[in-house]
Amino acid sequence: MSSAVSFARMVRVLALAIPCLLPLLSGCDLDSYPAELTYPLRSDPIVTSPPGSTRWDTTAPGQLDMHIAHLSDPEVGGKTLDPAKLPAKERGELERALNEIFGTPATPKVFLKDADDEVKSRIQDLKLDDKTLAHGSIVYRRHCMHCHGVTGDGRGPTGPWINPTPRDYRQGLFKFMSTAVEVNNRKPRREDLRRTLEHGIEGTSMPSFSLLEEAEKEALVSYVIHLSLRGECERYTMEPILDGSGLEGSVREKVVELLGDFLHAWANSNAKGIEPGAYPYKEGDLQASIRRGFQLFTDPRGSASCINCHVDFGRQAPFRYDKWGTLVRPANLTAGVYRGGRRPIDIYWRIRGGIDPSQMPRADFGDQAAHKEQWRNNADPYWDLVNFVQALPYPQMLPEDVRDSIYGRRHEKTEHAQR
Repeated sequence: MSSAVSFARMVRVLALAIPCLLPLLSGCDLDSYPAELTYPLRSDPIVTSPPGSTRWDTTAPGQLDMHIAHLSDPEVGGKTLDPAKLPAKERGELERALNEIFGTPATPKVFLKDADDEVKSRIQDLKLDDKTLAHGSIVYRRHCMHCHGVTGDGRGPTGPWINPTPRDYRQGLFKFMSTAVEVNNRKPRREDLRRTLEHGIEGTSMPSFSLLEEAEKEALVSYVIHLSLRGECERYTMEPILDGSGLEGSVREKVVELLGDFLHAWANSNAKGIEPGAYPYKEGDLQASIRRGFQLFTDPRGSASCINCHVDFGRQAPFRYDKWGTLVRPANLTAGVYRGGRRPIDIYWRIRGGIDPSQMPRADFGDQAAHKEQWRNNADPYWDLVNFVQALPYPQMLPEDVRDSIYGRRHEKTEHAQR
């Protein structure tokens, strides 16, 4: 009897241990990708024009690809291109060019054998050297790949079941940036990507990775830039072939041209940030600033005109399509959840720079000197909006007339808004 019990225990231990031992027995490294794995060429539709209509529902879990596939239906009104229609010759050329320049998941790189000194300098400044990218690939596989996917497409094993959808880096589009507004083809600065890593994104499934080592964070930032560069070169080489406009030159020449343009955009973005005006208010000025911010927010024809999208301060805002083709909803600002960060400077950057992929325009007040009469005592309209947005979820922080306008005269006298 005892031998039978011992045998049963041994079987149970082996059953638990074998799944853990299989990767080691097969020679697989748990931290790095298999050497033979290459980045798969894009197969999901390219959204070239998201629909302009709004809807009162959102993308159901697990239905992202089906949802994107129907964007070009006449009743929806978007435009997409199908990578499956890429001719075999161009497909092979594109695959070879991307593998040559960007490497594989196990050995990522950004390398041009005929690169000039300027391109080499940008690759170095953006920390896209082989060693950093190899480290970033390992950390990415361990912490990020299950949501963001091998290619950074936002379609990892858990990605389709998450709402909002994990970021698709291949588009070259990012939401939360402090990059100067005059930069063409704005990209996030390295500090922006680090901030997202360290703080996560409130109200989403993106957690904080603040406990990672400094070298791991830097390597991850570099690897995200690498995936974005590769994905954007892939997309904008495919696009003219699929839409019939055609390429000037070979597929590889187009990839090289695009890489130079995108490296330039990343380098310029890293060099120039939004410089906020000094915060001009003392404690006694706050109520007047909040009231001015309320007026800016609610003016439907003003330079900010926030109320046009954040209907009823976001409480009744309908869903709309972003540039990825997914359904998003302007934030309910009475809820006090700020995905782009809750520091005053974070909100300033969102207002001043906008959130272009979500089609949130930037507020543009032009020359501050032109507003001196309207904004007395050196008041700053951007900071007025920041003060109002920060006070909005807390009725007792608002001037009484503003509070009554937003929450009604019978609002609950609590510190935080009811929602």
